Amino acid sequence: MQKPFVKEGFPAQIGPIPFLGLALLSQTGMSFVQQGLVILGTFFAVAYQLNLTELGLVTTALSTGVMVSMVFVGVAVDRLGPRNVLFVGAALMAGACSLLFFARTFSVLLVVLFFVGTFLAIVPSTGTKAVFSAFANRPRGLVMGIRQTGVPLGAALAAWSLPRWAPHFGLHFVYEIFVVELLVTGWLFASMIPRPAARVGPTVHVRLERRHWLRLIGPVCVAFLLVSGQYILLTYSISDLHREHGLSLALAGTILAFSQIGGGTGRILLGQVSDLAHGRRTPVIAFTALLGALTAFCVGALPKNAPIWLLFGIWALFGVGAAGWNALVLTWAGESVPSSHSGLAMSLIGSVVFLGSAVFPPLFGFTVDTTHHLFAGWWTLSGILTVAAVTALVAGRREKPAL
Repeated sequence: MQKPFVKEGFPAQIGPIPFLGLALLSQTGMSFVQQGLVILGTFFAVAYQLNLTELGLVTTALSTGVMVSMVFVGVAVDRLGPRNVLFVGAALMAGACSLLFFARTFSVLLVVLFFVGTFLAIVPSTGTKAVFSAFANRPRGLVMGIRQTGVPLGAALAAWSLPRWAPHFGLHFVYEIFVVELLVTGWLFASMIPRPAARVGPTVHVRLERRHWLRLIGPVCVAFLLVSGQYILLTYSISDLHREHGLSLALAGTILAFSQIGGGTGRILLGQVSDLAHGRRTPVIAFTALLGALTAFCVGALPKNAPIWLLFGIWALFGVGAAGWNALVLTWAGESVPSSHSGLAMSLIGSVVFLGSAVFPPLFGFTVDTTHHLFAGWWTLSGILTVAAVTALVAGRREKPAL
């Protein structure tokens, strides 16, 4: 198997490192918008007088849109190629974000967020397929981890900048940034993705067999459970740090950004670890889930006067546990089916991820609103992540090392 960053035999116009850099930039740009809208929920809560359950619906509306469209986008990517889909998709995403300017009420905002999510699904579907295909016959754990680092990196940029920009420049300024950067980052990457190879002779339609669908059950279940940590961390960290620990919104956003840096670092390191383990993804995923469970429990147990250094440290580890698993599960799913259907398999995982992100934040908010204690929500999350770790270990008993 060829080393991942050797230029010889690489199918793109540019080398593997700049190609991966543009893939990372594209995912970061999408994540800055998608995760940024979740982070802006704190400001939506003030503008629309929302309780914590309603605040969770902001994430639900956005994630439901992504969930509904992602599998369809994955099929389109398999048939048309990621280059063609992303070129058109960048314009569609920017157009959908322009509708945010017209959201005057909370109900209208939820509808708009649904449509924004519908088109944002284009970036993860095209990006994962483009990188997965370009790095065929090379170790994929590390490169997929680097590419997927764009998710927490975009979230970190949003967590650091949006709590500073929104109060001073207003939400419309933020929306303008969203529109422009989606166009720029999408088209830059699309221009470097190799064109689909011309078909010679009749097209052979490869059907997924029952055994392939059965092999996807493990990644699907684990992804659904693990995403609870990623989106609850994003949705409620600023509120927790501001209300329970008395931090300013800017400092709370900085801590959340630090946690996303931890998550991004985790995706790269854990991907490399899984490659060194001969492509066995599930033990590494289980370790990540257990780390998330432990740190979620610690967040719920923190005293109100906890020192700043401890908050930074706990949230950084929480970021690794809550967000470090994503690339591993995507790669696990993509390697479980024939390569011709890898886009569908990874988009299915993405769809399930956004299903979970639509379900768990309102559930967390409902738990806290009902019990009147934030620790009840964090400890419930700890239990969910523990179940995810056990599920990964059980599914891993049938896992075969990637070839």
